[in-house]
Parts: sequence; C-alpha cells; structure tokens
Amino acid sequence: MAPGSADLDFAIVDVFTRTGYEGNPLAIVCVPKSCILSQDQKQKVAREFNLSETTFLHEQETEQLEWTVDIFMTNAEIPFAGHPTIGTACYILSSIAKQRGVTSKVEGLFHFKAGPVGLRYDVATKAAAAEIPHNVHTHARVISREEVLELQPHLKEPYHHGQIGFGDKFPVVSIVKGMSFVLVELESLDVLRRITVTGSHLSTDGLDPEWDQTFLGLYFFVRTGKSEEGATTLRTRMIERTLEDPATGSAASDLAAHLSLTEGSNGETLDYEITQGVEMGRRSDIKIRVVLGKSCVEKIVLGGSAVQIMKGQLTVEN
Repeated sequence: MAPGSADLDFAIVDVFTRTGYEGNPLAIVCVPKSCILSQDQKQKVAREFNLSETTFLHEQETEQLEWTVDIFMTNAEIPFAGHPTIGTACYILSSIAKQRGVTSKVEGLFHFKAGPVGLRYDVATKAAAAEIPHNVHTHARVISREEVLELQPHLKEPYHHGQIGFGDKFPVVSIVKGMSFVLVELESLDVLRRITVTGSHLSTDGLDPEWDQTFLGLYFFVRTGKSEEGATTLRTRMIERTLEDPATGSAASDLAAHLSLTEGSNGETLDYEITQGVEMGRRSDIKIRVVLGKSCVEKIVLGGSAVQIMKGQLTVEN
C-alpha cells in the first residue's frame, strides 16, 4: 500500500438469483472507521467498477447490527435502490450468521439517504427481505403512447396492426423522491421482446415540483398470471437510454405499489413475483409484498437472493 492510500475489501455479488452470472451484479465496498471517503472518491470507485450500482458499506459504529450504506451509480449518488439493498443485505447478514453460528434468521438495519431500512436474512433459503422506504407519488404528468412509440420505434408496426393493446397514456410514479418510472403495460411477451435500448430519453420537465430532480426510467411489464402461492406474476424490462437493467428493485416496488393502489382494497396484502432480465440472459427473480392501509401504501417488503462471485481489494488515495 502506497503512503497516503488505503486498501479496501470489496465483493461482487449477483442479486435476485441463486445462480452465478445471472441476476444483477453489484459491487460492495467495505469502508472501515479509519477511512473517510469523499463523494468524489466514491464516485470514481463506482465509475471504475462500471456496474449499474456500487454500495459503500460503512463499518458498524456500535455492536448493533446497523450500517450506513451509500449507493452510487456510475455518474451520481442515489438515495435508494432495490438490488443494492438486497445484495448488500445478503452479503453482510450471511457473514454475521456464519460468524455467530446462526441457523435461522438474522435481522439488521441499513441507513440510506432515503431513510432507515429494516432487514431480515433467512439462513435456510439464503434470501433477504427489506422493508423499504417509500413515499409513493403519482405525477400529474402522463406519458403519451406517441412518446413511448417515438422512443421504441420497434413497437410502431405491431401497434398499427393492433397487437400491443396498451392504453393511450402511462403514469409516472415515484417510489421515493429521486427514483421515478414510467409504467408501460404491454400485451404479450412477444411484444416485450421488441423493446430495445435507445439513445433518446424522456425529459423530467413537467414532473411535479419537488419531485422533478429524479432518475426517470421506462418500466415495461406484461401480466403472466398467478403463482401457485397466489402471487401476481409479471415479466418486466427497465430501459433508460442505453442502459437495460437486469433487475430493478425500486422499479419493481414502484410497479407493485401502483398496481396495489389502483387494483387493491384498503387493508389488503398483495404479493408479486416479478421476473426481469430474461431477454439479456440474466434472469432475475424479485419478490414484493405490499400492505395497503386506508388509501395508501402502508408497507412494501422487497425480497430476493444473492450469490457472491468475486472478492478482492481496491486502493484509494487518502
């Protein structure tokens, strides 16, 4: 290690899968108390990994199972995201379970910019569940069919042949401030396969004040029925310019919350099983439970597995 530098442990895990090299990859950087990283340093590290997100897992301040976690994309910090939450939870809580000889469940807490997130890791199933922060907001602005077709020209021909069958307008929904998605329902998996990445994107102009400083992605979905346990099953794809994400926990939570509010009843608990990333060859399986209060979302629980595929050290300059 060079003078004035620090070597930090890192791991790469594939999230929302039990199979290595499927799901959504995530870099996790372990930050000890002795190391203080600036925003610029964290951003450079995230850019170096060049994954959709990198988390910085800060060492516990006390003996309590609580950690401060920062999430960075390659170009910005974000307040919350689903796959970094589940991936980091599986990584650290499985380690705690192994150290302590726990064979059932381990509970913990992450502190994100968006707020605290309660966690539970099931040792037997190797899956984590997180009660995620949410402030579900549907914007006054809607996205027209023409805007979607302009971004996805491969849909134009099937639409004019009557094969898509989606509506004329699509909602913009924020799960928290800073994370928003256009929810576009499609008629079939064949139509979903026509979706492509694009060099164009939707502007955040016209979104509701105080909610317009946000990531804005297109989340396409197809209803595929019910699971044996009665969960609503969906296939999805998330596109933002040239990015397609293998798994987007925040978008999946956003969609589940919206469907629950528009189709559920007060006091109802609704389960969703969402499959994403199939068209990329990186299948991801996301579980979500939504508990409705009186005309509001009372609780959202996001669940999934992760598998570690890589570990090592990186060097940062102090």
